[in-house]
Amino acid sequence: MVGQSCDLGVAARVIEDTKILLVKEAHGNYAGKWGLPKGHVEPGESPEAAVLRELSEETGSTGTIIGLAAVRSTTSNNIPAVFLCYDVSIETKKDDHESTEIIEYGWFSLEELKDLDWVSETMHNLAIEGLSGFRMSIQPRKPLSKSGQSYYVYSMNKHSKLVT
Repeated sequence: MVGQSCDLGVAARVIEDTKILLVKEAHGNYAGKWGLPKGHVEPGESPEAAVLRELSEETGSTGTIIGLAAVRSTTSNNIPAVFLCYDVSIETKKDDHESTEIIEYGWFSLEELKDLDWVSETMHNLAIEGLSGFRMSIQPRKPLSKSGQSYYVYSMNKHSKLVT
């Protein structure tokens, strides 16, 4: 079996009380637009580690993964492009974090989402779904290990639950 290159991205959907954490991009095609804390998975990095790293780099916050919230798949430049969105709970918050990637971040209610300029329709929909009252996360089984490498298996099972 021969592997194929893949553009792999991740996002953290962080909801606290009735608000969602969003970031405003500083550079590139999405400069000035709002979305979830997000980024690419680096070589040798797991998607789970990447989403927590991106959350920290962009907001200064640390968190714990609750579960897998959504998967978006497409192709980009003839290679598969997969985007994994994780529900994340905040462990520590930093209100004055500075980032070269993000010009602003904050907590927004469902009513405030419609007035924002979004990175993508996918991001906007993930935010709406997260704040609409019923969000389901697929929780991983405990970390598994094979040949010294740890990995996670996400499947609908007795561990999957409604996130409140």
